Amino acid sequence: MKNIIETLEDSENLAVFLELIRIAGMEPMLRERGPFTVFVPTDEAFARVPKERMDEIRQDPDKLLLITSYHVVPELLTSEDLRSIAAVRSSLGTDLVIRSSDRGITVNSVPIVEADAFCTNGICHAISSALVPPAIDVVTP
Repeated sequence: MKNIIETLEDSENLAVFLELIRIAGMEPMLRERGPFTVFVPTDEAFARVPKERMDEIRQDPDKLLLITSYHVVPELLTSEDLRSIAAVRSSLGTDLVIRSSDRGITVNSVPIVEADAFCTNGICHAISSALVPPAIDVVTP
């Protein structure tokens, strides 16, 4: 089993989030500490964000740290765990709303498209769109 960073490195569809984690300076934390639950937007999700906006985000490590921290929860939560809770607190300190139905699980209304990638220091769930922290002005489709 691999840590969160190694899991992202080996994935074919999560490279953009890994790049953003590295720019934000979160790689050591997600490589060495934990447990964490990481809601990872797919590369397809980022492809829908205008290139100019992605370039802006990449050039602002402080804002990027806020955005990426919003995708990380400092505890291990499987999809089974998520089905029985209504909210979780992100590393940013703000809540993420969890909803579950027979159609799947959403985080802030964003569907989990691939759940339960277990890692040595946590778990990753791929999501279909980036999560936008409440205090951040980031345009996502």
